[in-house]
Amino acid sequence: MNEGIAVFLNGRENEGSELEKLIRRIDHFLLDYGLTYSGIMNLYRPVTADDRDHKVFAACEALNSADWLKDRLAYISIANRKDVCPLDQIRLDDMAEPSAAKLDYYEAYYQSSHGLAHGIVVDEEKKLRDGYTSYLLARKYGIRPDIYEAFSDRPLRKVVMGRHVVQNKGTWKRKKGRRYSWTYTLKAAVVPGDILKVQTKKGQMYMCVERIEYVTGEEFCAEFSAVIKHMRKRLEI
Repeated sequence: MNEGIAVFLNGRENEGSELEKLIRRIDHFLLDYGLTYSGIMNLYRPVTADDRDHKVFAACEALNSADWLKDRLAYISIANRKDVCPLDQIRLDDMAEPSAAKLDYYEAYYQSSHGLAHGIVVDEEKKLRDGYTSYLLARKYGIRPDIYEAFSDRPLRKVVMGRHVVQNKGTWKRKKGRRYSWTYTLKAAVVPGDILKVQTKKGQMYMCVERIEYVTGEEFCAEFSAVIKHMRKRLEI
């Protein structure tokens, strides 16, 4: 994870030379943060893998704060490899078998959605760090899961992403608006569609999970507040 960043700019008509100068400036700017142009579209990668989590985070913060990129920077996307190793190379050292109830919960989601709730994370030695149920289901059904790498000495967090929901006459309804993210540290299994109680700037509210991803690195993990409670309710998405 955090193998690089993709930088997207707001384009303008008839600005060929001006845009090239801006891109070259970004190239030189990111070198100061240990990132170099990869030669592939707008993708930048750390020059060396050591401390890449910090390098990528610092580069994103610097780009977002650069006055000369104001109104030109559209967004930055974190590049995470999803195929770091084959499924049969994953090591299960020290992993405890999930409970039958937990595995059944994830399997029921797979059977209804035809997709895994989330991917798998291994360390630099291909030891499993998270996503054991996804691993078991991938082996059972012969599917190809997303497999990420997070260094063993860096924090790793599962992140739930979704929109706020409200309850009206016993029915949960999704509110319109942007998607938000929280760290999920509860023991209860969680899949897309689950309703969770979360802390927001306006107090405690509820959200419906739309996606489940991972973040690693101290700075990235510190960006999110934790989910308060799993409501044991689901909303079809």
